[in-house]
Amino acid sequence: MRWPTNWDRLRPFLWPVAMIYHALVWWRNLYYRVGFFVSKRVSVPVVSVGNLTVGGTGKTPAVIFLAQHLRQMGYRPGILSRGYGRKSDGTVMVSDGVKMLATYAQSGDEPALMAQRLQEVPVVVDENRHRGAQALISQAHPDIIILDDGFQHRGLARECDLVLMDAAMPPRDYHMFPFGRLREPLSAIKRSSAVIWTRTERYKRPDPIGKRVSRLGMPEIASIMSTEPELIDLATGDRVAVSTLAGREIVAFCGLAQPRQFYHSLRDVGVEPDRVRYFHDHHDYSSADFEELSQLFSQAGGVMITTEKDAVKLPGDFLNSQTVYALRINFEIVGPELEKLTALLLDCLPAPAALAEA
Repeated sequence: MRWPTNWDRLRPFLWPVAMIYHALVWWRNLYYRVGFFVSKRVSVPVVSVGNLTVGGTGKTPAVIFLAQHLRQMGYRPGILSRGYGRKSDGTVMVSDGVKMLATYAQSGDEPALMAQRLQEVPVVVDENRHRGAQALISQAHPDIIILDDGFQHRGLARECDLVLMDAAMPPRDYHMFPFGRLREPLSAIKRSSAVIWTRTERYKRPDPIGKRVSRLGMPEIASIMSTEPELIDLATGDRVAVSTLAGREIVAFCGLAQPRQFYHSLRDVGVEPDRVRYFHDHHDYSSADFEELSQLFSQAGGVMITTEKDAVKLPGDFLNSQTVYALRINFEIVGPELEKLTALLLDCLPAPAALAEA
């Protein structure tokens, strides 16, 4: 299996650009520290879920998990996202917690997925996070706002900053973008409330990076990514056992920052695709893409498998002409690690209404 390597070939030429970017980030953070830039507060507490890196760390599944966990704790969360890749501007109400109010083109693929997966959790997108938070409060009345991809977006004040770090990321990538994948230096973790390591079911925390993170003294929580054993038929919504695909030709495709993880997840449930097609992250599929995917089959009766994030972008006519399944991958924190997260949230946030009234 071959993976994209264009970045590796360019890296030796990108060091000077990375140093300029590092300097810009340093000055911006300094302006926030001295009060030249100000973080604005809203009337309800904010929990940010973000990361230090470009590329996938499992952030969207983590936001979904956090929203579900906050609801179990007795809160009424709402989600605020920028809506990366959307074809709209300003404030868009993606879901009111009851029904979808926007298309993926208006919201972006990740907010659309979050809105589909979460019942009773409103979702709003806005490039101006403070304005979007105010709209979410006025229209949906949450008592907690989850700020999606919020660590670097400091214009909106928050009570809790959760930073995701990918245990699968090799140490050589821990350099400033574009030489590496860091949006900020590792020392920025001191600004967080906790570090959540992702994909620890498959990978160990990378050293010496893990030791450097531990020396910063922030709480660390381990999380896992679990793959559901059944596929979702995108035409009907039915759950389908992987065993029913035996003997059928399988084409897998995705538009992710880390396509390797999708391939591993397929193998975890016993799927070995005959062909795999990778598109860039947040890819907006065209009719030419669908024609190309259809031509990858060498015989009739084949099936396609993709991610839920890609599935929200597939039109009905394509789903009616092909058999397409989605693979669901869940972010999970369990056992003592979940207890650590719960204690952290209760320490940062006011008590849920049910407890406050007791």
